[in-house]
Amino acid sequence: MVRIMRRTFAAVAMAIAVFGLAGLPAGALQPIGPHQHFGGRVNGTRTSAVVHTVCAGPSAGRTGPVAGGQTLSVVRAPRGHGNTGLFSQIYAWFVPQSGATTAPTQLKFTSYNAPQTIPTSVKVPCDGTGKVEFSSCPYLAPCAYGWVPDYVTVQFVNIAT
Repeated sequence: MVRIMRRTFAAVAMAIAVFGLAGLPAGALQPIGPHQHFGGRVNGTRTSAVVHTVCAGPSAGRTGPVAGGQTLSVVRAPRGHGNTGLFSQIYAWFVPQSGATTAPTQLKFTSYNAPQTIPTSVKVPCDGTGKVEFSSCPYLAPCAYGWVPDYVTVQFVNIAT
């Protein structure tokens, strides 16, 4: 009887270890926790990310709104990229151009794999390149030891010309 109980216990422990290490299925919502690595996504990608803008007329040197239906999201990474440090949320914003006088609009993420729509009120360069910062600390806030932001380089493309 003891032998059967040991085998059953061992089988249950093995199943818990296997399924516990596997985690949730890819794409499932997972809460963001402290001391986790993460990666930002712009319109579902971190490489060759494009953000469409809507700027009527000449766009050189101007800013304008992002086109609707575009998203930012955060995925959990096994290593590298960003690190949440002590925190359980990630903020994302378009890094302002030098000389900007207003704080950027931030999106707050509390779960991985949960895309959020970029508000069309967000103003970015009409054309050119920029970056989106993903950080467990809000814009310009002092932060605790251990956090590491992640950046995604984007290409702005004006679809109104």
